[in-house]
Amino acid sequence: MKNSNKFNLIALAALSSLAVTFVVTPANALPGQNINTVIKWAKTKTKLPRLTYSSEAHGYSGNKGNLYFYVDVPSENGIVTKEGITISGDSSIKFTSKNAKAVKLIQSIYNANIANDFSQSRRVTKVGRDHYYRGQKYAYILAEVQGGSAFQIVKLHELQGEIDGAKYCQTHQCDL
Repeated sequence: MKNSNKFNLIALAALSSLAVTFVVTPANALPGQNINTVIKWAKTKTKLPRLTYSSEAHGYSGNKGNLYFYVDVPSENGIVTKEGITISGDSSIKFTSKNAKAVKLIQSIYNANIANDFSQSRRVTKVGRDHYYRGQKYAYILAEVQGGSAFQIVKLHELQGEIDGAKYCQTHQCDL
């Protein structure tokens, strides 16, 4: 009987600490999640702007200072396929896996796991202005854009489709 009560107390303590972890740990909105999760998450991030919906862009976006953040939701099921950050007017932030300021920004928006995955990612190819990187958890698309630097995060298994689409658009008319 004593062993049973002791086991129950230990199990209850473990479940309680697990419940606290889920309540305290903020959600990390990433590709593959529902847009409602992403919108709630974005509201908890002081660096991110308020997001508004655009049917033309098939997603949500917003500006805050020199940071532009967007979320692609191309289908009616509400699942995020891609997220992006563009920083303009700050030449010290270039989205490369070796730029400490860029990695720190990614960490402050997402978390250390994503920042580490990005900083340890390897370049797969370059198509046009876009550089495609493969991490262990996600894939990343980086580009220098007019007046700034752009970072996109996509699901790892969608990397080849992104590359193929970019190659196709180099020789065909594509709506961007």
